Amino acid sequence: MSVRQTIKRHFKIISLLQKKPMGFEEIQDEIAIDPDSVEEKLLTSQRTFQRDILDIASIYGIEIASDKSRNLYYIKDDVEDESTQRLRENYDLLNAIRLSKGMGNSLFFEQRKALGTKHMAGLLYAVQNLWVVEFEYKKFWDGSVSQRRVYPISLKEARNRWYLIAKDEKDDIIKNFSLDRIENLNLTKDHFKSIDFDVETEFENSFGIINGTEEEPVEVILSFSPREGRYVGSLPLHKSQELIEQNDKEIRYRYFIRPTYDFKMEILSYGDQVKVLAPKILQQKIKEQLKRSIARY
Repeated sequence: MSVRQTIKRHFKIISLLQKKPMGFEEIQDEIAIDPDSVEEKLLTSQRTFQRDILDIASIYGIEIASDKSRNLYYIKDDVEDESTQRLRENYDLLNAIRLSKGMGNSLFFEQRKALGTKHMAGLLYAVQNLWVVEFEYKKFWDGSVSQRRVYPISLKEARNRWYLIAKDEKDDIIKNFSLDRIENLNLTKDHFKSIDFDVETEFENSFGIINGTEEEPVEVILSFSPREGRYVGSLPLHKSQELIEQNDKEIRYRYFIRPTYDFKMEILSYGDQVKVLAPKILQQKIKEQLKRSIARY
């Protein structure tokens, strides 16, 4: 059996057991009704399944236990790290794309610009090896192109885009560069000293990719209409989101976040379905922005 088949079988087992505990035969039945799993010949023996359980624990850090009294398997302390979850989701998407070929209008994608992922492997290698990188960068605001030479620190995803976090050699300022605006990337192999910059800490209280501003994190309370509130509940605006009140008229959430430009734009995108309750200064800024918007009409 190929490595691809083994990985796909692992992800299929994890996906099934995340839904509910299952016995070996039920798992095999679920695999048997999945066209992609059948095509990939993922059905297996009890012996191979036991080996899969050990491999899943070793490779992905996901422990599968058995309830012998009910003859069921389940995921123990279901904590799947972000990278494993994303890898599994991407496999699911790749499989869907492959299955949709030749099937007409069965799978639609949102029209958008490429994410610049062609640069990811090279940039990641430069980050890990402390190599200076050079590239042409097209500014978002005016479309001008400039030559950059930077010290790469990390790659970060924000709002469905990928960014390079790096120190610009020109002014020693740590900046964010969107991968989709990078061209003619060159890994120079010139080494630089490790930079003391904790990306997770720096962006912990940020909404998107904007950081290093004068805004301090504050407690923000937003009141959503029930419909939008349920949507926001299923797709939180920020990891600090906390439900504090829910009734037939509204759903309130509390956040601890920097009220940066991108967060304000996100609030405005909900129109009359959201109201800022606190802090008052943010409420006032949103009101002023709404007044300016109305004035444009």
